[in-house]
Amino acid sequence: MSCEILRKLEEVIRRRIEEKNPESYTYRLYSSGIHNVARKVGEEAVEVAVAALAEGKSRIVEEAADLLYHLLVLLNSTGLSLGDVCAELERRMR
Repeated sequence: MSCEILRKLEEVIRRRIEEKNPESYTYRLYSSGIHNVARKVGEEAVEVAVAALAEGKSRIVEEAADLLYHLLVLLNSTGLSLGDVCAELERRMR
């Protein structure tokens, strides 16, 4: 299974930020600043943990998808990318 969808999502996030459309949730989140983006990542991480402890598998998947999306926004906000994370994971597997 490939996670090419994450690369596509990363591109959509980048494009929405560049478009600066105030109706875009992605742009509004990005524009709210790194502290708010980081807080949202934390909230989503907690929601994944809660889902794992008290909710079904489908809820875990939904919350994990939210976490990955928000993490990609955070990476973009700090000038990093999914590629940077993948490179680190590859380095750790050596």
